[in-house]
Amino acid sequence: MRDNHFGRSMGERLMSLARVARGAIVGGIKGAAVAAAVEAAPRLGKILMVLLVIVLTLPMVIFTAIPNLFFGYGSLRDPWILQMTEKALAVGDAYLSLDILEDTKIDAIVTTLMDYYETAGTIIDKVNIFHSFQEEDLLWMIAINSVSHQQDLATMDLADIQNLSISRLTYTPTLEVLETAGGVFQNILTVRFDPYDPEAVMEELDFDEEERTWAAALFETLKESDALAWYESQFGPFEPDYDGDGSYTGGLEHGGSYGTTIDVSGFVDSSTKNNLDLAAYAIQAWENNWGYVWGTFGQVLTPSLFQYKLEQYPDGVGGYADFIRDNWVGGRTTDCVGLIKGYGWLDPATGTIQYGTNGMPDYGADQMYRSAQQYGTDYGSMSTMPDVVGLALWKPGHIGVYIGNGYAVEAMGTTYGVVKTQVDGRGWSGWCKIPFINYLEVE
Repeated sequence: MRDNHFGRSMGERLMSLARVARGAIVGGIKGAAVAAAVEAAPRLGKILMVLLVIVLTLPMVIFTAIPNLFFGYGSLRDPWILQMTEKALAVGDAYLSLDILEDTKIDAIVTTLMDYYETAGTIIDKVNIFHSFQEEDLLWMIAINSVSHQQDLATMDLADIQNLSISRLTYTPTLEVLETAGGVFQNILTVRFDPYDPEAVMEELDFDEEERTWAAALFETLKESDALAWYESQFGPFEPDYDGDGSYTGGLEHGGSYGTTIDVSGFVDSSTKNNLDLAAYAIQAWENNWGYVWGTFGQVLTPSLFQYKLEQYPDGVGGYADFIRDNWVGGRTTDCVGLIKGYGWLDPATGTIQYGTNGMPDYGADQMYRSAQQYGTDYGSMSTMPDVVGLALWKPGHIGVYIGNGYAVEAMGTTYGVVKTQVDGRGWSGWCKIPFINYLEVE
């Protein structure tokens, strides 16, 4: 009887841990925390609960040992396990990139304000930005998003995660004219961003009392377990390459003219975002010798915008200050994925690029490629690439646009600008149809 009781007890505990493991696979540490609370607390007590939380902060246990333990060593080849693990890593990457995303959104807001004032004739001499993104803000975002999806990783959309962060970015701009010590008057643009308010976000999402309680519990679990520190090791620290893919030494072509006008008269259908017009837009950027500046997406690089970029990225853009000043100021500039996003955000009626419009998200190069997997559009290795104009070509940290006949247009790097290259021998890792672009059949 004792052995049977022990067997039943261990069986119950193993089943509980199995459900915890499944929660870990389905929802990362967030799903695991909820599964642990539901399964373990009633029977195992507070001590085991603490032990489980400690175990759940070990990502290698969650993503390798636990699947092996409960689903068999061969199960790592199981498509469901692989798919869920891949999705969990993608979601984790999205969470740990939110601070970068916020900086990008803030950058877009500020550059849009600068453009607004300067179009009206007011040159901005200096920009002051007041904004903070704290670790507790990220923990609240993870907890709230997790509860809003009921711990179901399959329903988590990377765009939703981003929107949860950037959609609530509210700000107040002020423009002042101040006199310097030397008697020079300067136009100072100050932009103050409101701090993150989890209560307001939950109110906006119409959380009931139980959902608020779960969100608070998940927040405390994440905070006390120091989950971010553990999970950060799963994702390489973001190291911007301010020179893009500037290590390339193969053949390339520069355009033959310079210009800042975006001409949509030759677009196939300016009322939609489609692959043929994306390629035409990229070719136009190449023909007009657009430059490369990190964090831009097709804007005209005015002296004030350049100065703002220098202050924003002193080690990166600042390292190429003389080259940018001599070559790119006064023209349109972009970074690699900005070439794609700029087309997505282009308003054909006005010829202006309006951040975050037309359903094009603010993704980095790697996220843009992974979005094809998420949204079910075609993608694959280069050996499977079809001859379709407007495909995205990808390698880790870099992306370009296929324009047909074996050529691509890409914003290669600060010292290169937008260039045309041969696809073969360029070192691309894969291709994809961008989910936010309509791919038309060529007759």
